[in-house]
Amino acid sequence: MLKDSILDAIGENVKIIGDSGYQGIKNYHENSEHPIKKPKNRELTEEEKLYNRELAQKRIYIEHVNRRIKIFRICKEVYRNKGNRQEKRVKLVAAIYNLMAPL
Repeated sequence: MLKDSILDAIGENVKIIGDSGYQGIKNYHENSEHPIKKPKNRELTEEEKLYNRELAQKRIYIEHVNRRIKIFRICKEVYRNKGNRQEKRVKLVAAIYNLMAPL
């Protein structure tokens, strides 16, 4: 879905930090990172665990923002209003979140 939706609009200098669902994104966007999955019949090394922990510390801020935006339910459920105004509504929710967010 990412490849079909916004990958062309993202520049090569933008870093994408994804979760485990973005395993194949390196094939389409070189400047991207995702956690290392545990292989079958083997544990992760200490370096791999440290890498995953550091990546999770970067991603936690974005996950908190996603959670707060989903509270408004416009990004969580099917959009059922007339016309194609979803983008305006999402921007409005993001603006409200920015006002609520502590500085």
